[in-house]
Amino acid sequence: MLRKIFLAAFIAAGLGLTLPCASGQPSPPASEETKTRPDKRETLDWMRSAGRMTPAQQNSRLETIEKGQADSKTPRSDFTFCMGLAHLGSPKAQVCVARAYEHGIGIVEDLAEAYAWYTIALENSAKDAAARERLQAEQDRIVLRLHSAYPAPTEEELEDLVRTGKNRISQYQEELKKARK
Repeated sequence: MLRKIFLAAFIAAGLGLTLPCASGQPSPPASEETKTRPDKRETLDWMRSAGRMTPAQQNSRLETIEKGQADSKTPRSDFTFCMGLAHLGSPKAQVCVARAYEHGIGIVEDLAEAYAWYTIALENSAKDAAARERLQAEQDRIVLRLHSAYPAPTEEELEDLVRTGKNRISQYQEELKKARK
């Protein structure tokens, strides 16, 4: 039995995978250079972790990440924190995730995902006209970059991507609520 566990851990390590700890807590990423796409379990774990922090702690960490996201020494940890909060509904964290996808910081670069997260953040942002204007400019810039690629996504494909992202957020929030009960 123990031999099988060691063999599974060895194979997982060779493939760059992480196994959950015996305590049931998520394993930390293999390294800060890890750029794998998160799965549902990871995202729910990140939501739980970020949700345990007070709003003041969340805002403080988000501000720190915003100031140094481009040259962060902990890009994957920053991404995972922002992803957890983004799924909990924080527009600031949603912008953080969009920038991470746009520039490949802690995650694989994906302009379509960046567009979806900028759109979600724009829809959830405060009534602050200046902030909305900045987000709209970010979204427009991503659309230009997407349309310069071949094959360029259609407006319907981009709308579907945003709708799928919103549905995923709602689904994960519901699952987190059920798990807490």
